[in-house]
Amino acid sequence: MAETRFVALTIVAVALLLALARLTKIPPSIAWFSGGLASILLPGPLPEIRVDPLILLGLILPPLLYAGITNLSPTLLQRTAWRGVAMGAAWTLALTAACGYAAHLLMPGLDPVACMAIGVAAAVAEPRVLLESGLHQRLPPALTESLSAQLASAPLLGVSLSIFTAKSVGGPFPGLAAIAETLIYDLTIGCAAGVALGLAMAALRKRLDNPATETALSLATPFAAAALGEAVSASPIAPLIAAGLTLVWIRSRDGANISIASEESHRVTNDLWRALDALLTGALFFLMGRALPEALEGAQSLPWATLALTAAALMTLCWAIQFTLSWAALAHPNSPPVPCEAGGCVPSWKAACLMAGGSGRNVVALAIALALPTTTPSGDPFHARDAVVAVVALMVVASAALQWVGVPGLVRWVRPGAAESQA
Repeated sequence: MAETRFVALTIVAVALLLALARLTKIPPSIAWFSGGLASILLPGPLPEIRVDPLILLGLILPPLLYAGITNLSPTLLQRTAWRGVAMGAAWTLALTAACGYAAHLLMPGLDPVACMAIGVAAAVAEPRVLLESGLHQRLPPALTESLSAQLASAPLLGVSLSIFTAKSVGGPFPGLAAIAETLIYDLTIGCAAGVALGLAMAALRKRLDNPATETALSLATPFAAAALGEAVSASPIAPLIAAGLTLVWIRSRDGANISIASEESHRVTNDLWRALDALLTGALFFLMGRALPEALEGAQSLPWATLALTAAALMTLCWAIQFTLSWAALAHPNSPPVPCEAGGCVPSWKAACLMAGGSGRNVVALAIALALPTTTPSGDPFHARDAVVAVVALMVVASAALQWVGVPGLVRWVRPGAAESQA
């Protein structure tokens, strides 16, 4: 009963905090996290419960990631999909390696697998502040679509690596060969299974003319994809991402958003996924707020100042790498120019500042940290988990706060044009 009451009260708290954020103009992510942190001080009725990794990986992450994929524009794959997906993959792998090694240097006594977990969590980024604030509407398609396309590759690689990391807890660092083998398997077998599922779901939904049934099938798709991934011994996220992109591709090929489902079903389903995205994102921030004090207390071998400085250093490193890769991509001869509001084009280094600054640490990073097991396979406590949770929580929350303060000014400084000329 305590678990049921905890889940129910968490949903209520997330909804009320979202309403409070809209009324007060507080960033929703900050309101959710602060609410979770404050809930610890309340007497009764919220019990002290550690988050079950299976709940995060099986119930929260699939619909959260699927919601982001299905909300992508159908024209995405026709214009900048592959460039954005490739950039997202490059970002994720580069940030994972750099942040994991940096965490090892900054906290030399920390378990190598825990350092890898920090690197994986730090690598998953998204333009949430641009979306929540509505500033993405002021950006040209070349930037918004490149940022959106990263929502496909970054979670796929990040979650696949995080699951592999969780399985390595209690053992030595697995090595680059084992990591590469896992990613290749996920990207081939897992994604092939997801494409097949996406095609099957599209064919089934096209034969229906019942909004309730079509919406139910849409809701079932991420859970079916996760189960399919487990059945083929791949990451549960690989089939999910592939199935979602397949449905987006079918919509873009047919040239209409309602080619798979009826117009009414499409509208109802979109509203459902937007609501689920808000609730699940809020739940993760709320749970992380509740977990942070316990994590700081559990990481007794590392002072809170060390954890905070590590989080700040890793954030700086992330933004430096994101800026470098974005500048290289935007400076490429095949990259479309970014128009300036005052006429002409925005310099590639300025646009790179906006891309790097607009991509904050992802809410998926919270799930990656919370999903780490609390014990090793031998049953011994995995003490390094608290340090991972603390560092990742500080990074995500500080990133959200800094972006809400700085990104609007960054947009005004870059002054990108809201539209591009079409070829």
